[in-house]
Amino acid sequence: MLLWILAFLGFFYGVGSLFRALCPNPGSVSLLSFRREKKRLGEVVDLFLEIEDCFESGLVPTDEQWERLGHLPAPWGRLSSLSLIELRRNGAPVLPTLKRFRALALQNQADLGEAQGRSAQAIMQAGFSVALVPIFGSVLFLILPGVSAHPWLWLIAGVVSIGLSLAGAFWMLKMADTARWGGLAHEKRAWVLAAQCGGERFLSLVRSGSPPDLAWNETLSLLRDQAPPLALMWGNSLWEGAAASRPGREGLCEKSIAQAGASLKRGIQVSLMEGRSCVERVESVLIALREDLRSHVSRELSLLATRALKPLFIFVAPSLIGLLIFGLWITAMEVSR
Repeated sequence: MLLWILAFLGFFYGVGSLFRALCPNPGSVSLLSFRREKKRLGEVVDLFLEIEDCFESGLVPTDEQWERLGHLPAPWGRLSSLSLIELRRNGAPVLPTLKRFRALALQNQADLGEAQGRSAQAIMQAGFSVALVPIFGSVLFLILPGVSAHPWLWLIAGVVSIGLSLAGAFWMLKMADTARWGGLAHEKRAWVLAAQCGGERFLSLVRSGSPPDLAWNETLSLLRDQAPPLALMWGNSLWEGAAASRPGREGLCEKSIAQAGASLKRGIQVSLMEGRSCVERVESVLIALREDLRSHVSRELSLLATRALKPLFIFVAPSLIGLLIFGLWITAMEVSR
């Protein structure tokens, strides 16, 4: 029994070492990346609130605060700092844009917390599926006659079963991580904030007196640095169509972001032709984009519990049944002797 426990502990230590070697960056791990993102958003909200309090109390933010604003994680740092500095330089009010940036960060922080809570069931299933195999194997080792006579053979069977359950657990964790972002691939998740921050950057340029077409071009130039595929999807200029996407490759969130870019361009074009302000149209498009993204995330999370059954039936259940059948086979061979 002691050999069995030590073997399993060594196996889990080896799996952990291999996983750390394959994923040296803690941010690449789904669970840690979510906590890290929430912590970064908390720092963004705190700095926005600190600068906002300075303006409301009649003080001028220090150079250190502006420098910290520029060093915020992408896409907040450069987009927010350039937007606020541009407004100050042109004598436009800074507080409305600053409050919108802080409200956007707070909303994203709340959405991440809600997504983390609703995906907790799948994460618990993943941990339970990994822990169930060694517990079940230990019970079979104790109660089945003849199994204790073949400890090394039973150990190999247990290692294979744990490997299958680990594959199922990693699959469930990946599904939970994807559902938290509404089905977006890992390389496209920066689009969620980049699209909304880009819209806020455009609004700040228009409020500071820039023409809408030039403000759009300036926004796209910043997006090319923060999220080049997003800038390409929205088109290189205000009068240019969006890049064609591969059929069947887009998810719901990606389609919503692409449609938001097209709606922004249509609203700006109509405003230019009518000679009216485009601020209200752009604000309504950004609000609609935020609601669409939240609905897509909610849909993916509601389907997560059902989808998580697939790895359980493909990997975890066969590992337990196979371990039981193998134990019964060893018992039958010992009894027949």
